[in-house]
Amino acid sequence: MAEKWVTEGGLKMKVGSPLYLWWEENQAEITGTKAGAITLPRIVWEPTTNKGDRHGSTIQRVVLHTWGVHYTDEQGEALSYEGVVRNFKQTSSQASAHFVFPGSAKPGEITQMVPYGEYAWAEAAYNPTSVEIENADAIWLGKDPKGLAELARITGYLLHKFQLPPVWSHDRGFCRHGDLGAAGGGHTACPTTNMTTWRRFVGLTQAAYAAAGYPKSWGR
Repeated sequence: MAEKWVTEGGLKMKVGSPLYLWWEENQAEITGTKAGAITLPRIVWEPTTNKGDRHGSTIQRVVLHTWGVHYTDEQGEALSYEGVVRNFKQTSSQASAHFVFPGSAKPGEITQMVPYGEYAWAEAAYNPTSVEIENADAIWLGKDPKGLAELARITGYLLHKFQLPPVWSHDRGFCRHGDLGAAGGGHTACPTTNMTTWRRFVGLTQAAYAAAGYPKSWGR
């Protein structure tokens, strides 16, 4: 019997495959579509001085992080979110990120701390050519699937904005902080070493990227 393939939201899948069945079950969650538009969280602007001039370098990748605070529950995660933002505003921390995303711990919100035209202090040698998202631990521990899907939509938007391919790559696309190795700071377990979780995120991001309806502008 010949294999049957379909294209949904720009994603080509074999009918009956795990990817196809997963798409059917989670389509609304993946695309985040409401009235024909992809919804992204409201941005809270909390600027930090922990940043640098790109000096003409172009963005080549979106890097995913986890904030690495001991997870307890959703209420604790919300407090961790506030703590990470405070920490990134302190010069002594020597760290920052473009975005800090709390997932479902604070629904519908994300904090931007560094503008796109400057780099954050997050990936050592890769700083000048990266934009990154610091994320709630619950997302990568499998405790916040809605947050994971929303993070995929955010990543999809950034890939579109900077005209990057929706591929897992530390050269050009999106990747884990750990994929950057020693030159990226040596955080080999960030945001996750669970490859099942990571590959699910890769699939979510590629599906979200293929969906139509992203806003023309989001962030600064």
